[in-house]
Amino acid sequence: MIYPANNLVKKMSGTAGLAALLILVSGCQTTFRTVDERFMAQPATHRQVQILPAWFEGAGNIDHTLTTNELQALCQRAGNDLVNAVQTELQAKGYRVIGPAQIWRTNEMPGWLVAEVGPPLEVVRIDFCKNLLGQFPVTAAGESLAVRTNTTRGFVRYMATANPARLEHNPFHYQMTSSLTNVLARYGGTNAQAILLVDSKVFFESPHYEAKRTLWNFTGGGLLATTEVGVNLAVIAVAVLSGAGSAPVPIWVDPFWHSSNSLQHSIALVDARTCEVLWLNRRDFKRKDPRDAAALAETVAETIADLPSLRSN
Repeated sequence: MIYPANNLVKKMSGTAGLAALLILVSGCQTTFRTVDERFMAQPATHRQVQILPAWFEGAGNIDHTLTTNELQALCQRAGNDLVNAVQTELQAKGYRVIGPAQIWRTNEMPGWLVAEVGPPLEVVRIDFCKNLLGQFPVTAAGESLAVRTNTTRGFVRYMATANPARLEHNPFHYQMTSSLTNVLARYGGTNAQAILLVDSKVFFESPHYEAKRTLWNFTGGGLLATTEVGVNLAVIAVAVLSGAGSAPVPIWVDPFWHSSNSLQHSIALVDARTCEVLWLNRRDFKRKDPRDAAALAETVAETIADLPSLRSN
């Protein structure tokens, strides 16, 4: 016979165990944070931000519907829309932007500035894009770094991975190269408390290719997609049965470049004094037209959505 008191104790014990598990999972999410906890404690100490000249790359389908000159004009306009969107979003979050926000275009800048700032700025770009972001390979799903590192899935992966070397790297013990300090001294950003690094890529699909892709999607594309899923599942199954340590790279993954209209933003906030990374994110956006200033601004807003707001501070 089960007494009511015993039954109540069992129910409470089960509830407490579930609550403890949820607390454990939520608490361990900080293992893979993309925001430095010291920065989160006092974000207002980095209110004054200097946006370093943004790196911007554009490409597209060159054909009779999109000429080289048209592509250059589109890149020019998209680059300007990008820095305007970044500055607007920072100000909306309560940051004070010091100095102008601009794209790094050597053909439009004074020769002395290119000569003095260009070499150390290129070192900073290599450090940012290769040494730091290179630790986070681009996935086919185009997930943000925040999603990949801060979620419960990150905790589950942490618990299931016996080899710590396979865990995703925590960027917030990372210090940028001293070339960043050199750039600030020469560029005039010495009054800033934080530096924003922006590296963006866009791809313009020509009207001709867009029409071909649309037609293909309504004809053989569906069958190929089904075949692709089947082949990838078979490859993964073979790898699992053979005891492979990690899943193979999927076949026929649609690359970022030379595809449909796409954007990619890599943005980081860095302490101006110590050159330590405070915040970091990268997002890929497929089927987003860089020609549309509103769509481009939307992608920028999504990329820096989890950057702490200072409006209430």
